[in-house]
Amino acid sequence: MVVIYLFVVSGFISIQQHNTLCHTVNVVVADSLARRFVKPTDIVDMLNKNKQVCLGYQVQKINTDEIEKIVLNNTLIKDCKVYSTVDGTINIEIAQREPIVRIIDGLGQSYYLDASGSIIQKSRRFTPHLLVVNGHIRTPFKLNKVENIFDRRFDGKADKLRDIFILANFINGHSFWKAQIEQIYVNNQGEFELVPRIGPHIIILGSIDDYEGKFEKLWLFYNEGLRNVGWNQYLKINLKYRDQIVCTKTE
Repeated sequence: MVVIYLFVVSGFISIQQHNTLCHTVNVVVADSLARRFVKPTDIVDMLNKNKQVCLGYQVQKINTDEIEKIVLNNTLIKDCKVYSTVDGTINIEIAQREPIVRIIDGLGQSYYLDASGSIIQKSRRFTPHLLVVNGHIRTPFKLNKVENIFDRRFDGKADKLRDIFILANFINGHSFWKAQIEQIYVNNQGEFELVPRIGPHIIILGSIDDYEGKFEKLWLFYNEGLRNVGWNQYLKINLKYRDQIVCTKTE
């Protein structure tokens, strides 16, 4: 009798679910206080533009996999889960990408890289306070598509972006450098120049080779050199040369 009862009830629920119409689309954006790239209304508009109308349609006929695919085509979105409930609600849970650095390339295009190396399109709604890298930078992909600089298709084409990614992670991972370095410039020789928040000098890092050792030299120079003579003594601090720092004094 119990088995028959469960069979009948499950059949009744199945029929009820099949006939249930969608009356609510519930969009939840994670970390919306920290990152304001996307609003729930943006997701609904995106679905409407792609003819994925949910309201008033039978829940069983709504293609949740297709909805996830459409949402994940947006470079601002890292993850998306779509599911329905028996009361006729379509739930869309969104996770935004977390930018670590802002890029302004040689053509003036502006975008971000996230913690995995994926690009994030610039948003009119939200501009996070990040390390900025500009100058002679090539962008080997379109900004309106989901791309990752470590994709093998970009071997040899995104090397400078990969170097930028490494530098940005290093600077962001150290409290002093994160507070001191506000901008990186890529000059016409492909070398890195750092712009600090404190002091009028420019730091010539050169290539990314031995970047940790170069930052260690700079740390020692800050603590043992500039602390004694003052922060306004030099225009350039060159770290390119092994075992030495070459400085250009202010006039």
